[in-house]
Amino acid sequence: MYTAIGRHGPRGLRPACRIVCPGSVGSCTTRGIKVSTFEPLNLPALDKKWRAEWEMGARKSSRERLDVETKDRKYVLPMFPYPSGNLHLGHLRVYTISDVLARFHRMQGHEVMHPIGWDAFGLPAENAAIERGIEPATWTKQNIEKMKSQLEAMNGQWDWNRELATCDPTFYKHTQHLFLLLHQAGLAYQAESLVNYDPVDKTVLANEQVDSNGCSWRSGAKVEKKMLKQWFFKISEYRQELLDGLKELEKDESWPERVLSMQKNWLGKSTGARIKFPVVAYDQQTHSDIEVFTTRPDTLFGVQYVALASTHPIVQALAKTDLELQAFLDTIPALPQDSKVGYLLPHVRALNPLAYEESTPDATKASLPIYVAPYVLGDYGDGAVMGVPGHDTRDHSFWKHNRYDDPVRLVISQSPDEATSVLKTGPFIYHGHLTEHSGPYAGLTTAEATKKIVSLLKSKGLGSEAETWRLRDWLVSRQRYWGTPIPIIHCNSCGAVPVPDDQLPVELPPVDSHWAKGKTGNPLEHAHDWVNTSCPRCGEAAKRDTDTMDTFVDSSWYFMRFPDPKNPDSPFSAEAANGNLPVDLYIGGVEHAILHLLYSRFISKFLATTPLWPNGAKVLGEPFKKVLTQGMVHGKTYSDPSTGRFLKPEEVNLSNPSKPIVIATKKMANVSFEKMSKSKYNGVDPGTCMAKYGADATRAHILFQAPVSEVLEWDEEKIAGVTRWLRRLHEMILKSRHTWLVADINEDFNPKLYFLKCAPPPKMAKKDDDIYGGVDAWNYLSHERIYALSSVSGLGTGPLCVEEMFSAVHEHWAEAFEKDKKLWRSVQATLSSVTESYGQTHSLNTIVSDLMTLTNTISEYNEFNLGSESVTVQKPDYRLALHSTKVLIQMMAPITPAFAEECWRLLHPEDQSLGHQLLMKVFRASSVVMQQASVLYLSILSKIFQKPMRGTVPLLIVRPDRPPVGSVFDSPFPTVDGTFSMLAPTTQTCVVQVNGKMRCAVKISIPEPGLSRPNLEAWLKKEILGTIEGREKLMGKGGKGVDIRKAKKVIVIKDGKTVNFVM
Repeated sequence: MYTAIGRHGPRGLRPACRIVCPGSVGSCTTRGIKVSTFEPLNLPALDKKWRAEWEMGARKSSRERLDVETKDRKYVLPMFPYPSGNLHLGHLRVYTISDVLARFHRMQGHEVMHPIGWDAFGLPAENAAIERGIEPATWTKQNIEKMKSQLEAMNGQWDWNRELATCDPTFYKHTQHLFLLLHQAGLAYQAESLVNYDPVDKTVLANEQVDSNGCSWRSGAKVEKKMLKQWFFKISEYRQELLDGLKELEKDESWPERVLSMQKNWLGKSTGARIKFPVVAYDQQTHSDIEVFTTRPDTLFGVQYVALASTHPIVQALAKTDLELQAFLDTIPALPQDSKVGYLLPHVRALNPLAYEESTPDATKASLPIYVAPYVLGDYGDGAVMGVPGHDTRDHSFWKHNRYDDPVRLVISQSPDEATSVLKTGPFIYHGHLTEHSGPYAGLTTAEATKKIVSLLKSKGLGSEAETWRLRDWLVSRQRYWGTPIPIIHCNSCGAVPVPDDQLPVELPPVDSHWAKGKTGNPLEHAHDWVNTSCPRCGEAAKRDTDTMDTFVDSSWYFMRFPDPKNPDSPFSAEAANGNLPVDLYIGGVEHAILHLLYSRFISKFLATTPLWPNGAKVLGEPFKKVLTQGMVHGKTYSDPSTGRFLKPEEVNLSNPSKPIVIATKKMANVSFEKMSKSKYNGVDPGTCMAKYGADATRAHILFQAPVSEVLEWDEEKIAGVTRWLRRLHEMILKSRHTWLVADINEDFNPKLYFLKCAPPPKMAKKDDDIYGGVDAWNYLSHERIYALSSVSGLGTGPLCVEEMFSAVHEHWAEAFEKDKKLWRSVQATLSSVTESYGQTHSLNTIVSDLMTLTNTISEYNEFNLGSESVTVQKPDYRLALHSTKVLIQMMAPITPAFAEECWRLLHPEDQSLGHQLLMKVFRASSVVMQQASVLYLSILSKIFQKPMRGTVPLLIVRPDRPPVGSVFDSPFPTVDGTFSMLAPTTQTCVVQVNGKMRCAVKISIPEPGLSRPNLEAWLKKEILGTIEGREKLMGKGGKGVDIRKAKKVIVIKDGKTVNFVM
């Protein structure tokens, strides 16, 4: 039941009027609303209220309600969690980011897919099952239910109808199908390999799962080397495609530069040469040449030793008879990979391939010692390196540790005259010019020498151009139970036979006794009824493969399942893949920048070559258009300054948070922010935080504290700033909403139209167009503004012609209009910045900051006074304040959904109050009478203004009820209206000084650029004296005060923002 004040009839001035609003908390007049009491904002209660409404279907996401058409599909996906049982703050951060961006895109009109699932296989569940004596499936399902409730408690909006878990047979059936597709393509194979074995978890690890200290990424145990038959995915076949794809991902900063660099380094493509070093044996044994790969053939004259990996064939052969060598090999697993120790092989030497050339210097012709060195990797190149101490940092350190007294040979210098500036104590690792130690190649540049040396070696059969990669094939076998069974049957006659598709999934068998007895190892090896089967080809007795797949296999394709999660026959349909892939925005921790993303890219590129994803080739098989990596969350950590021991919170007196005291020693504790861990007692339960402060405040705080990609230092004390902001906004809405809503019962307010129509007319309006334009503008003003201008300008105290009326109200009208413009310009600037941050830069921390600033701006505007010393009337345009607040609520809705819903409901109440219904009846009953009074009103105006007023003035128009307003998320995200530049300030504050002392500050127009100094001084003097305060204080009225018209000198500062009159 809404009415509209008519403004669109023929021109005529509307009289000042006053509105009284019954049915409100207090009385509501044009001077504001008196509110007796407000219930304090209870954010946790709002969470429960709105989650209940969402769950009951009170908020129906009706696409037809949007005022914008659905633009296109948008696939927003966070990395799915491992169901450990509890969400930590890292989870809360990534899922808050994801939910915020998904909500924003929905409000923009996109059809957003925002699913969630569970990375449910893995060692932790199996270890927990052993400890607790329960099945991993039971433990995992319990954790999923718990974490699901926690995700819902954070006010997230998820596509639960697409939920999946990798441990569900309906999912891993398709993981097995994917394995068989790779096997059929020759990309899944079994081979004997020296593998990394975790003695604690009793399973094999991929190279990527062993840290720089040789320890397991899961258990932390020192990794052992074992020779086992394992399954591999031939990711090396796609290494060039994986490298080339990075160039596409660099465009438009789609992927973080840091992630691209990590991927590129892990692929590790190197171009150089493969060189053979002949071996001389003094124990009558014969050995093949040692082949090395090097990126610096130009340093070949500087080779002073050859180093071999422990797995090199020469080393393994010699170890059979050399007990000391074998003892050294046994110690290598305990040594760090950058260890400088080495074992000198006693009966073999190597020769530089250039030694056979007459022109080669004698130093290069000498035989070379051969070492076994831990820093040489057996799976990189050929497990051998040529040691060049003069031009490689690692080689230099190794040489100095093992041959300290032997000189280092420098064969490259910075300049042709060999005047290198490098200290003799370190290697020269840059390109340059070859020195005299390089024989006939002396003086050549690195590039020139490289070509000639490789050409010579190639002609002698001792070398050639080559490239090598750091990337190795992906080892996917795991000797554990809780994973996807490998769908292969081993037959003595047929070999490795794939399980037929119609027999998938190969489900995990129950092994209850294994968990009950707390056994370790792989229980599948002892599940005889499951292992023993028949060969699908020949029907003879055979055995199932007892290995399960690396859990990275599950996560390498799960995102492709979400668009078609219920498909029983295929991982997904081609239609679903073409319509939804690649993922538009993928969000997760930077710790997954290598393994998970690299494996996902490999599987995606492979599937793009199959009928499953026909359109995949168009995007080079890349699975993720844009990747957003969030930083880690660090917690406040206390430690004892005397011992460095980490302190529990109860060991610290926090009565003064800025000065934490160790209770035991009375000393001030050290405070730092560290990665959250149990050992540092700095973990934070997000559930506790949300229960205390509310999910919305926690969400806003976690976004506000740091840029998305940076480390977040969690400080719970600072969340108070966010809660104060929300309380201040909520209180402003409660205080003002009745006044706002009364102002809004007229026709739909359009801010852009308001600013186009309501600019005050010229102060001395004489032309008919100016007068009629002024009348139109006056009629479009709000009732409150008309009343305020009339009261403060003294209208109605005596007869005025229309020109005099405009002159009387001009200054206050212009002042109010400037405040209106300032507010709406702030709204438009914030909207532009926030939209860009949501949709492009993802600077979510600045969004919260911008919204806080806009809240303050609206609050200040809502309380501004329009008046003079004698008459003061508080009159913003409440329609503009209401509209600005609605835009603010819409902008903050993705971040604080429950709070935004509550505020949106307050600003869009249902017509249920008796007071509101009564007011509508009064307006309806009076509409006819008011229409009939318009003729009389026009005759009165004609006498006042001494001008004919034509037509009728419809003062009150009743229109049909507005449609009910639903959720804030059913409204479109606001867009800029193009008024920002139009509303550039036209006035400025001018501080007026007399002889250097401030006399007053007045509002004047902004001077035109380019005015000469005399003209600017004259123009400023006229503007200042044209203001009320200027006339009263600066014209020397009645012989009192100063008259700036008599000033000897005028000093203008900053284009008139300060003017000093020297008398």
